[in-house]
Amino acid sequence: MRVIARVAAVRIEESWDIPGSRVRCVAHLTRPLSSAEARLVQKSGGYRVAGSVVTYVCRPQESEECAARLEIELGRAARAGLSPTTGRRRFSVPVLR
Repeated sequence: MRVIARVAAVRIEESWDIPGSRVRCVAHLTRPLSSAEARLVQKSGGYRVAGSVVTYVCRPQESEECAARLEIELGRAARAGLSPTTGRRRFSVPVLR
């Protein structure tokens, strides 16, 4: 069973290369993402994944909200990567007579 990656820490970096009042956020995850998970997170928009580091751009006042959205996307990516056989185990239920 694969554990869902979580955000362990977020570093906010100011950059002159980013137009407007935006900052670059670097999120360190609890584990590296698989290639399938990385594709799904990147496809969700605005995220760049390199192993256990995710970078994205946001406004400073939205940094906590963006980190929470990243956690949601990580959960979706982990669930989408599961095959049907690795999901919930189904046990046979005895029939009472």
